[in-house]
Amino acid sequence: MAEERADRQGARIDDPELFLAMDDLELVAHGVVEGALHGMHRSPYIGFSVEFDAHREYQHGDDLRYVNWNLWARTDRLYIKQFKSDTDLNLYILLDTSRSMLCKHGAYPKWAYGARAAAALAYLALHNRDAAGVFLLGERIRNHVPPRVRPDQFHEILALLEDADVSGGTSLAHSLEETIHLCRRRGIVVLISDLFDEEERVLRGLNDLRHYGHEVVVVNVLDAWEAELPPHGQYEFHDLESGEVLQTNAAEVRRGATEAVKAWRNRLRQRCVESGIDWLECTTDTPLSQFLVDYLLRRTEGEGI
Repeated sequence: MAEERADRQGARIDDPELFLAMDDLELVAHGVVEGALHGMHRSPYIGFSVEFDAHREYQHGDDLRYVNWNLWARTDRLYIKQFKSDTDLNLYILLDTSRSMLCKHGAYPKWAYGARAAAALAYLALHNRDAAGVFLLGERIRNHVPPRVRPDQFHEILALLEDADVSGGTSLAHSLEETIHLCRRRGIVVLISDLFDEEERVLRGLNDLRHYGHEVVVVNVLDAWEAELPPHGQYEFHDLESGEVLQTNAAEVRRGATEAVKAWRNRLRQRCVESGIDWLECTTDTPLSQFLVDYLLRRTEGEGI
């Protein structure tokens, strides 16, 4: 417990600067969504509360009311918003809180980096009057706040994230199976995890979410040292879930370990892309604001991954 409390120091989940950077952005739904508030949203400026059709470049004579001025400010290019329907969207954010997410060689452990991303995405959804919920995953779903649109929803999500119990093993496959039964309305499912679990079972769970009509986004978060070991030094590595200890010289294993991680990530990325799943990868030293903003802009422009 002392280790977990220490890892929480400086890990601020409620980050106003991060929320401000994402203000007026969109997480557009590229597929069909279902919402409980169908027909209530009528404005074309409602964020991701619609089935996304397309953004196209502005042409002379287009109605300026439908120009996305926020994209113009960021890209210096004019885009026209196009919409198919006016239903709201459910955003399901799944955060891995297994003990491996405590790994920290920088400002944030993986769980805190992921929690900040989860809070920012929930803020964006609720700011645009869409439903957002958060699910904490371990060997099963530990706790969750179901997607809702209500005044205190964001504070409830923040409280859930700040009180998260980051411990124990991982069974993402089991957690994803439970998620399917709780995410009954089609929407966007965002999984934030290091994905340290049996590869085939995890991919099967993600594909099952796709089968039930959800759009799926995978955010693979690694500690910087997990992605690439330091060049020199004697290190003792602790498996945070099994307790196994390995002593080694970084210079002797660095190249092989780095190549193995790259190959593993590339294999997962390819399998996800083939299944129509958005794949994002980062390390905890990646500036979160720019990472999320870049992805949201790519989705807005219809590029996806």
